[in-house]
Amino acid sequence: MTGNAHRLFGLALGASAGAIMTPFYGGMSALAVAAMALPGSTAPDWLEIRIGPATLIPHRTVTHWLLPWLGLAVASAVWLPDSPLLAALLLGFSVGGLSHVIGDAGTPLGVPVWHPAKRHSLKLWDGGTSEFWPVLLAWAIAAILIRSLVL
Repeated sequence: MTGNAHRLFGLALGASAGAIMTPFYGGMSALAVAAMALPGSTAPDWLEIRIGPATLIPHRTVTHWLLPWLGLAVASAVWLPDSPLLAALLLGFSVGGLSHVIGDAGTPLGVPVWHPAKRHSLKLWDGGTSEFWPVLLAWAIAAILIRSLVL
């Protein structure tokens, strides 16, 4: 996915997560999740630490690995009852990171799932105009969840 598609996809997943959280933890935690999904949606790329044209961590390896992002999401969800706002910030960041990994999993290059050196691809889209559809679907789901759970 391109950078803008990652941002839009991450915001949609963040809005969905926020809508799901609203009945349990209120609007502030929901907004925190949605807001932090934006920087999280690009985190797998900027965590590679660019130095000129090169990166310290090779692209689509450790920072694009599904398991650490899932672990962060689960840990922050477990922490929600004890510290709703802080945990929501961390959950939002992890939802954004997961959206990035999911978005890249649909491309032919794929992402690491079980091991950071072995990529898997769903081969659902290639980028450019075809990434419009997963972003549109994510926003349609977000709109339904917001309408059903928040409004």
